Amino acid sequence: MHSTLIGVASRWSALILGCALLLAAPSTAAAAPTFSKDVAPILFTSCVECHRAGSIAPMSLMTFDDARPWARSIKQKVVDRIMPPWGADPHIGKFANDPSLSAAQIKTIVDWVDGGALEG
Repeated sequence: MHSTLIGVASRWSALILGCALLLAAPSTAAAAPTFSKDVAPILFTSCVECHRAGSIAPMSLMTFDDARPWARSIKQKVVDRIMPPWGADPHIGKFANDPSLSAAQIKTIVDWVDGGALEG
C-alpha cells in the first residue's frame, strides 16, 4: 500500500511539473496579426484614399467596424492582386504614389483574416 501511494504521488508530481513547464514555456507560435496594430497601417497607406466615406470605393475601410465585415473579401482581392488597383506598367519604373502591396503586406492581411480578423 505504501509503495502504491508513493507511485501515485510521484506520477502526480510529474504531471504537475509538466503542466508548470508548459505554462512557463514561451510561446513559439506568433500571435495572429490584429487590425489596430498590423492591418490598419497597411490600409491607411494603400487603401483609404478610395475606401472612405464620400470617395469612389463602395465601402469605407477606415475603422475596424468598417473593415471587419469585408475581411474575407479583402483577403481575396489582395491575394488576387485586384486591390489596390494600379495601372502603371512596373517595367517602366517605380512610382512614388504606387499603392501596390508587398508580399509581406499581403501575408499580414491573409494571416489577419485566417487568424479570426481580430481588432487588437
